[in-house]
Amino acid sequence: MSNSVYDTVTAAIMSSLAKGTVPWRKPWCAAPLPVNAVSKAPYRGVNFFLLSLSPFHDHRWVTFRQASELGGTVKKGERSTEIVFWKPPETRRTDEEDEHVLRRQVPILKSYRVFNVEQCKDLRLMPLPERELIQPQQRIAEAEDILRSMLDPPRLEERHTPAWYRPADDLIGMPPISDFSSADTYYATRFHELGHATGHEKRLNRPGVTGVIQFGSATYGMEELVAELTSSFCSALCGLDTTLLESSASDIQNWLGALRHDTKMVVVAAARAQKAADYIRGRLD
Repeated sequence: MSNSVYDTVTAAIMSSLAKGTVPWRKPWCAAPLPVNAVSKAPYRGVNFFLLSLSPFHDHRWVTFRQASELGGTVKKGERSTEIVFWKPPETRRTDEEDEHVLRRQVPILKSYRVFNVEQCKDLRLMPLPERELIQPQQRIAEAEDILRSMLDPPRLEERHTPAWYRPADDLIGMPPISDFSSADTYYATRFHELGHATGHEKRLNRPGVTGVIQFGSATYGMEELVAELTSSFCSALCGLDTTLLESSASDIQNWLGALRHDTKMVVVAAARAQKAADYIRGRLD
């Protein structure tokens, strides 16, 4: 498969990082999650971030065909946004030494294009209701609901140290909530460490957690990105404001450097993070 799809996705993420904006850290309390206007299904994986980067206020998206089916059309001169999906693997039968052998193919990454409803006209859609900010107490309650949903979670200890996860003991160390600038940053950080914990061998068994990892290696960088994106998925679901999480210039340069060397990294990391977030939410199928 051509790398053009990976290149396009990575370029969009890198453009945001180069401007000093971390696309997975936003005030989700004021940002509805991007959804398909017809199916109402939320976009997942890397598509979630790609569409969240858009400048539009409306969170609904359509394909060109869907715009037509809704009685409207895309405005002249509007540019589409490319998003991706994994085509399920096919199983094909081949003859080998007079025996039938089943060979399973790996999933293929495909792309398609969507338009925000603000880029269209005459769509038969209800106008968006006035959106109210998700209040702090509601955000905390929903974050706690997500935490309670995780089956067999790691142990948690409160310590006045930076947050960490130790796979050998399946243990998370977290500073008390009073050490954080806000409750939102506390829960976002905890989701990050839980993201690492989903990689334990008794859960999703990711090599970035179960193997012997060297600090600064590609495997280490991938696992950190998975945890970052896992936190963002969970934070968005309960409307946390993650803009106050610290993003040093060195962090951004490290992400940029890693993405320059591996254009597939962010797509793969987002897929793993979506699976991790689903695990934390108790969705194991």
